[in-house]
Amino acid sequence: RMVNRNQKIVITGGPGSGKSTLLEALKESGYLFYKEVSRDVIEQGKEQGMENYFLEDPLVFSEALFNARLNDYKKASELSFKADKPYIFFDRGLSDVTAYLATLNIFQKEWEAVAQEHLYDKVIFLPPWKEIYHTDEQRMESYAKAEELSAALYKSYEKQYRDILILPKGTLEERMEILLSSLTL
Repeated sequence: RMVNRNQKIVITGGPGSGKSTLLEALKESGYLFYKEVSRDVIEQGKEQGMENYFLEDPLVFSEALFNARLNDYKKASELSFKADKPYIFFDRGLSDVTAYLATLNIFQKEWEAVAQEHLYDKVIFLPPWKEIYHTDEQRMESYAKAEELSAALYKSYEKQYRDILILPKGTLEERMEILLSSLTL
């Protein structure tokens, strides 16, 4: 059956699992996507003298992320239906915020409820991938921490979604093909 609305697809997974590369390829293929906002928020923290904004003020940092992602979700809901490219991709979603906080034993039930009211049509999960993992100015976590975050993310999405596609490791082309063939209207 045909659905005459765009489908919201969240791509999630621990740091350094290939999300940005995959999303850039989807963008180059003509798909709309909402970029990860945390790098912008991290930079704002650095401008205010914070070395690691998330660890120094996790609730303020996370609230900025959550509100930005909720705003992106709402904007995507208002877009006109594109029959030729009906998929809108999100680099991380609302449940990413609560998952990261959970790793610090901070639980935001209100935000979890909001995420439950704003469900994505499909969740694509990229598992940890040691061979491609690297740190940079914004990605400061060790690979072990990336694995811990990955597990928290999966657990967070698993509470709300039964059908999570775990995207296997492979070439960019292989991953694109698996992802796109999993999407059906």
